[in-house]
Amino acid sequence: MMRMALIATLLLAGCGLDNRQPTAQHGPLERATIVGSAETPDPVLARVRELEKQGVVQDVVVLESFPVQIRLLAPKAVIDELNRMPREGALR
Repeated sequence: MMRMALIATLLLAGCGLDNRQPTAQHGPLERATIVGSAETPDPVLARVRELEKQGVVQDVVVLESFPVQIRLLAPKAVIDELNRMPREGALR
């Protein structure tokens, strides 16, 4: 019985170990199209890829255009952050 309790405790403790960093950018997800920069490499696209790896943005689709256009699902705070990034040759 004691062994079973120990195993259950270890399993429950291990459930939270997914190696993801907690983010402060939570909230309801909104769909947006973000215009990238004419720079190479594109800092806006690089930031989107970082956020995608962290699980902050979802459903990322990069459209073939110049500058690149990025469709995604993200919290409003993240969309605002991406829109505030400086750009060269932007189509705002």
